Amino acid sequence: MQMVADLQDFEGFTKVFLFGELDADTREQAEQRFMEYKGRGVIMGGSFMDDAWLVYDEVRHRRIRFSPSEGEIHEWTGCTPGCYCGYVRSYAVLLLGCLNVNTIAEISKALIRLGCASFEEACMWDVYTAHALRFLGMIPGSPGYIGPVMEKIEENRTLDGWRRHPRKLADFRYYLRFDRLVNDFWKSADRSARDYFFPVYLWWKLTSILPLRATEFLLLPRECIRSRNGKWILAVRRTRLKKGTRKVGYTIDADYECHDYEIPRWMASEILTYKKNCTESSAHPRDTLFVPERRSSLGYLTYDQMRRRLMEFREAAAGRADFPVNLGDTRHLAMISLILSGGSPVVCRELAGHESFDISSNYYANLSTVVESIVYEKHREHRGELSMEGSLRLRTAGQGVFTEVEGGSCDFSGIREGDISECMKSFCSNGHFGDCRNCHHFYPEKPGLQIMMQKGFRKRVDEDGVFLIEMIEQVRRGNGAQEDIMSALLRLQNSSSAYRKVLERDPGGRKNGKAKENG
Repeated sequence: MQMVADLQDFEGFTKVFLFGELDADTREQAEQRFMEYKGRGVIMGGSFMDDAWLVYDEVRHRRIRFSPSEGEIHEWTGCTPGCYCGYVRSYAVLLLGCLNVNTIAEISKALIRLGCASFEEACMWDVYTAHALRFLGMIPGSPGYIGPVMEKIEENRTLDGWRRHPRKLADFRYYLRFDRLVNDFWKSADRSARDYFFPVYLWWKLTSILPLRATEFLLLPRECIRSRNGKWILAVRRTRLKKGTRKVGYTIDADYECHDYEIPRWMASEILTYKKNCTESSAHPRDTLFVPERRSSLGYLTYDQMRRRLMEFREAAAGRADFPVNLGDTRHLAMISLILSGGSPVVCRELAGHESFDISSNYYANLSTVVESIVYEKHREHRGELSMEGSLRLRTAGQGVFTEVEGGSCDFSGIREGDISECMKSFCSNGHFGDCRNCHHFYPEKPGLQIMMQKGFRKRVDEDGVFLIEMIEQVRRGNGAQEDIMSALLRLQNSSSAYRKVLERDPGGRKNGKAKENG
């Protein structure tokens, strides 16, 4: 991200002028840009030298502060407190049009905290380091000990520019259980409860399939449903800002664009019922589907209001407000589900659009645990209860007919007629095909080998997850193609399917199958 001072068009090309230093000329341009955004209503009142600006982008209000909340600017900066905070003001206003207001506010807060840090603390700085380095480098003359601080930050900085703390997803079994809780609650809820909790219900049903960000969901247009050629179409506002180099417009129309998605009839019916009962009978200023709470000054159901309503729903449906399901989780659940069930171009675009390698690695490097949770929860639902202690016997879809092979049995029926197509899918490390220990059709006789096989299938799922991440990173860096991600997705789906089949085995199934064969 570069802060552009000016663009000049010449014959056949555009020359870009970047801000290089926070000098007097830059300060003057910063004040002009401040007045421009103030005139547009993005900055709400005040003057450039105020200790805080109130910024508005039609989605949220955010206050950007430029005075230390605690401590004071340290001597290593070589600046007086007023001078340093003035540089932060200039840097912040130059970011307008490049980043959203939340990010600008967080960067400004981090830069003020950086100035209040001791020399030793500043040398170990790990928050928004890319901006910290750019900001310090733009201070005229590099006074004080700015140079040594920049050198140490550069040495310690991480791959992505600053250390991120990715969202921690709960164990996948909680999401499977929450889905059952949602369904049970909705069957028994009265009309008033349905109207109140409908945003939560639709959020779960829609965003656990379609990977939407929470704000994109909350900004669903009021007229979001229409019928086309016998199909029901949902219009969704999706952000323009996460990909590419678009300028931030700080309005919903400028920063979001509508995309159409086909949805099932039952979902369309639920939305139309809610719209008839709630939306059409209450006026609210924003063109959004969900009715906001009265105290909302933004005119739509905000993230904080939705979060509180989810807490109320968890209490009503699960009996505990701290049930580990949160608003930001479903986007990643949708991605994981689509990965394991059949990747699509939507998944490829979303994965390649992640801002950080850490995000992908956090969610997709240990997919074997997701496969295990799905299998175990299906067993729990079938049996009514699940004990995580001792041995676990899983049901199978039906009895099979087995063929004796070296070291065990094979449940692939075609092998009796000489069909070795499944054998050709299994190979060992030296490249030889037909390795039974790498085939999900193989039932080994030795218990120890059963455990080794299960570990091997589990390892393969995680390795294929890492391979998918590597392909995503190649595409993100411009060194790969979307087809590479699709190939990695298919590879991961195959290994996940094989691991699931191994987990679902009934340990007594082979004996029963042999008895049926010999009977």
